[in-house]
Amino acid sequence: MKYHILNKYLAALSGLFLILFLTGHLLGNLQLLIPSSQGAQQQFNEYAEFMSTNPAVKILSILTYISIILHVVVTIFLTIDSKRNRKIAYKKTNSPSNSFGSRYMGVLGTVILAFIIIHLSNFWYKAKFTDEILNDPNGKKDIYSMVIDKFQKIEHVLIYVFAMGAIFFHILHGFYSSFQSLGLVSSKTRKYFKLSGMIYALIIPDLFALIPIYIYLGLN
Repeated sequence: MKYHILNKYLAALSGLFLILFLTGHLLGNLQLLIPSSQGAQQQFNEYAEFMSTNPAVKILSILTYISIILHVVVTIFLTIDSKRNRKIAYKKTNSPSNSFGSRYMGVLGTVILAFIIIHLSNFWYKAKFTDEILNDPNGKKDIYSMVIDKFQKIEHVLIYVFAMGAIFFHILHGFYSSFQSLGLVSSKTRKYFKLSGMIYALIIPDLFALIPIYIYLGLN
């Protein structure tokens, strides 16, 4: 039992940290919506260089990778433990814990993990370990052009948008569930945590999905 409780805490804390990461990552990526005529290439490339060279950001990146691995491992253990302890199948219920996100958390998590691997191979790996990226006019790696090139291909746009749908449902359940696992939800605050989770789950994935669509339509 104590290991189950520990895993719930670890899942909640790692999940909330990843939510913070998503927020910061989105704020950086929104620069891709800047019109190219207004210096989007230079601004985004300078941002990308800062993110890859700043020591504090490197530490945050390591913490993010650890959080992803930890979140995957502990949620797998929680799922196995839950199925093992479930002697009788539950009847259909309207309980918040029986939402779409909670019922298919494993499937959604698998989709998101696959997306992370694809995303890292398409962007992070190529930016770090290949010579495919040309230099911009300032002699720096042209990450901006690499991103624009990727999102001019419909298959990359569809994968990205589909993954954001999975993240929406994952956050919709996980946001509230994380605070509940940490014992921060009371009868008075429950509705506020649910509302906050719904708003966050709507805004963050939608803005992420907007970026590839915006680029694919040539609006940049």
